[in-house]
Amino acid sequence: MEKKKYYVTLQAGTTVAEIRDEKGSATYDFEIEATDVEVGMMRDLFNNCMHGDFMMWMHGHTLWSDMPDRDNDEYDDNLRDIYRLIYEHGTEKTRHDLEQMGLVKLFGLNRAGLRPL
Repeated sequence: MEKKKYYVTLQAGTTVAEIRDEKGSATYDFEIEATDVEVGMMRDLFNNCMHGDFMMWMHGHTLWSDMPDRDNDEYDDNLRDIYRLIYEHGTEKTRHDLEQMGLVKLFGLNRAGLRPL
């Protein structure tokens, strides 16, 4: 499949996340080169994070004591996987930006043999 440029915006984690195939006049956080399938995988992870964020909010307003930790862990795993995809498919500038943010070291994004999504 052919890779195309996409522009990724992550605001407040992934509560507001977007992948555009045109730069336009809107701001973006990262530029990646990916296939349609890889972009679909990233969109699925965004949806998982939005669902996890909602579930954390719901459980924060109930007396379920064991649920929030599991929700937090799932949310964190999805967010980590999003950054792995961004790093893997990112342009040189995107990779540099992730390094400057400390995420490459924190998440080990530059390690070979990342687990498949």
